[in-house]
Amino acid sequence: MAGSDFDAIVVGAGAGGGVMAYVLAARGWKVALIEKGRNPYPTLGDPVLSGSLFGNDEVRTRRFYAYQDPFIEPRIYRAGESATPLQKDLQGLGVCLGGGTVQYDGDSPRVQQTCLRLRSTIGDIEGADVVDWPIGYDDLAPYYDVTEQAIGIQGEAGADPFAAPRRGPYPMPPGYPPKGGLILATGARSLGYHPHPMPMAVNSIYYRGRPACVNCGFCRHGCPINAKGSTAVTVVRDALLTGNLTLFCECCVTAVETDGSGARATGVRYLDPNGDPKTVTARHVVLACNAIETPRLMLDSRSSAWPDGLGNSSGLVGRYLMMHLIFVAIGVFDEDLRTYRGRVVTHALADFTVPTGSPGWLRGGYVELGGQEGLISQGVSYPWMLHRELMLDGRYFKRLAGVSMMGEDMPQYANRVDLDPSVHDVYGRAAARITYARHPHDDEMIDHYFPKLAAIARTAGAKQIMQVDMTEQLGAPDSKHLLGTTRMGIDPALSVCDPWGRLHDVENVWIADGGIFPTSTAFNPTLTQQALAWRTAAYMADPEDPRP
Repeated sequence: MAGSDFDAIVVGAGAGGGVMAYVLAARGWKVALIEKGRNPYPTLGDPVLSGSLFGNDEVRTRRFYAYQDPFIEPRIYRAGESATPLQKDLQGLGVCLGGGTVQYDGDSPRVQQTCLRLRSTIGDIEGADVVDWPIGYDDLAPYYDVTEQAIGIQGEAGADPFAAPRRGPYPMPPGYPPKGGLILATGARSLGYHPHPMPMAVNSIYYRGRPACVNCGFCRHGCPINAKGSTAVTVVRDALLTGNLTLFCECCVTAVETDGSGARATGVRYLDPNGDPKTVTARHVVLACNAIETPRLMLDSRSSAWPDGLGNSSGLVGRYLMMHLIFVAIGVFDEDLRTYRGRVVTHALADFTVPTGSPGWLRGGYVELGGQEGLISQGVSYPWMLHRELMLDGRYFKRLAGVSMMGEDMPQYANRVDLDPSVHDVYGRAAARITYARHPHDDEMIDHYFPKLAAIARTAGAKQIMQVDMTEQLGAPDSKHLLGTTRMGIDPALSVCDPWGRLHDVENVWIADGGIFPTSTAFNPTLTQQALAWRTAAYMADPEDPRP
């Protein structure tokens, strides 16, 4: 597009957006990366990276320093089309350079081939739209390889017998294993399961200019020393050092603009840090806001060409929202485990994801061994009358360890993101309205696997088991795993974008977040989002030879 400001605009600097910005900038494209949140890395573009504006401060995090603030950016939730809408803090992700990768645990497993062939694996499920992905594991494998190197993943190749074959070792060995993870892994192994070190985007050794983790226990609050591989301190920094990336922080994109026909995007409108409306143009626009905010932006980008929202000829923009079902068997042990120290989760097992061939087999999800809760989180969770006793006793702070499953929720047409007709945010935009209800298959899976999770904790030595179903507590999951609302596929009538992430309807708009997942998979999604984004960027740069 002659006269454009940039070759590409990337909206959102999280898992997918950061990777997109790097791959395109490294190939000579002039890229604008627009992020709604602040940049907490003052030396990001310097030759030597030093520290961040984060600290071991749970209070600051709860004051939404780098998270979505529900008081100024509310979300509306309802359990069905006819249910009473509720305004609540639901699925808030990082709002800063690096997005959700700044505050996530860093868990970075690859998916299995069966994850991408769910319909072929489990068949049809009544009331759900179960499909196979339009790509296979071999299509993703080379992009997994390069993403793991760029982000920096620790792990042990071959430790998970159910994982797909790798071409080489992980960039780093597993880090120091804390007591809680080791005890639970021992319990799982004695039951015949196959626990292994969790692949993680956390440095176990000095890697690419960043130090090793010091096991401070504050992974969920932004890493003070940059040992965690957020996209900000890895690929976004790499993109800046090419000289081809321009950062727009504290800028909120309000609409994607198209030409008169609606077939091509011309750029985006945004509000600058002073709240003034601006426009920037580009040959391509990449949406990487997450699977709630991307469809929200598309629906907000209505025009005469797209009266129902940008690229929404199928009517599927916002549909098939998935969030993973997180349920946990929390063990209370007689000995101090102090899981508040070190990484959140250090071990995992995939035994429940693999078809057994037995009648009635029910697919489960990836199981995480470990977990932690901060003092303030406990303070707002426990009954006030018991709070002082529990804090002095230390029973729940020092002696807890959990066995949690990453349950694969079914894609349902009714589960969706749309625009609330009456609630608006601080930018004047219609709030995202989330409609979500569990499928009966989800309940069946939870009932089937909760006892197995509890057995692992009990075998490891837990004297008391507490079963926690996060979906049941909150109405909808709070996993921070947002998937499915712009699903990819071959048929434009049944999907929003093609297998490369390009909108079927608009030839130069691309999706680079979890929204393109046709099914949620049984594993943590971040590394897969990043590998998909790398694949899309490689195709954008060279459609004839999209090598990683």
